[in-house]
Amino acid sequence: MQYGLGLYTGQVPPDEDISFHDEYARIIEQAKLAEEVGLDSIWLSEHHGAADGYLPSLLPIAAAILASTTRLTVGTAVLLAPFHNPLRLAEDVAVLDQLSGGRFILGMGTGWRRTEFRAFGADMATRGKALEETAQILRLAWQGERFGFDGRVHQIDSAVVRPEPFTPGGPPIWLGGTGPRALERAGRLGDGFFGVSAPFDSAMSSFSRVLDSAPEEKRTSFSFGQLRSGFIADDPELGWKIAGKGMTYTQDVHARWAAEEAGAPVEPDANLSSEDAVRRYNLIGTPDEVTAALRPYQQRFAGRTDSHLCFRLYHPYMPHDAVLDAIQTFGRVIVPDLRTPAGQGPRLD
Repeated sequence: MQYGLGLYTGQVPPDEDISFHDEYARIIEQAKLAEEVGLDSIWLSEHHGAADGYLPSLLPIAAAILASTTRLTVGTAVLLAPFHNPLRLAEDVAVLDQLSGGRFILGMGTGWRRTEFRAFGADMATRGKALEETAQILRLAWQGERFGFDGRVHQIDSAVVRPEPFTPGGPPIWLGGTGPRALERAGRLGDGFFGVSAPFDSAMSSFSRVLDSAPEEKRTSFSFGQLRSGFIADDPELGWKIAGKGMTYTQDVHARWAAEEAGAPVEPDANLSSEDAVRRYNLIGTPDEVTAALRPYQQRFAGRTDSHLCFRLYHPYMPHDAVLDAIQTFGRVIVPDLRTPAGQGPRLD
């Protein structure tokens, strides 16, 4: 199994004393360190119009990370397909795949915030179809032949994409989502599925539902990605002091967005996430405790180099040196321990 960092969101809260230039430099530095300590991947997340600058443009920063590393895979978890022209996306990703020598995974989702759909003039009612058609167009475009497409959302009269991707047929396309239709779509159309942070049993249940929808010939090669969020510290309470404010902030942002979607906006300074809820969502522990909590993934996916566990160690407000120390511990201590024979188990097909 592969281990990576993220999701990287590039958020800079209005009261944090750091520029976006410095925030992006930190992400690049952390990616370079991740490669140095033996980690495998970095994952990026997209949203638009956020006051804290939540990453709106994933491919430029993916290119910067890939240019700064030689082995690391960069994945998007997820790029929001309804806001991208699929032909332009096919070209951009083909160039990125060539530049990186095939070190890119394109994870896509539908998006869910009405304000973003209004900003792009996209129809929220057809977001699932937009994602499906984008995946279909990308695969046609990456065959290197002239093609056309007549869909419900997208129409292409005649086009050819040059250059072709470095990866024959194009880089892997992973799909995300949580509802029944999203899980079915991921299995039917994706090469892999990326799940949000959830208890292990729930995550495995979602992946099983995805596999049930995958064509029989793809089930043994279908990839799994999973987000876990937390922090590593010899003293977990010190870890909470270092990371808790940022964890609470990011959880509050999503709670605020959900309230807006439900038509019940809240005051900007309202506290929406209790400390107990934030601690339950985030895995904060000693190296041994974090290793024990992550071991079930290694046991379930042992030998599956096409699957990734993504651990978010970087949150707003955090001292950068503390993050770098945690990345060192994750890559040099926890992951090697997970990969020892005692941590291995049966392969999941």
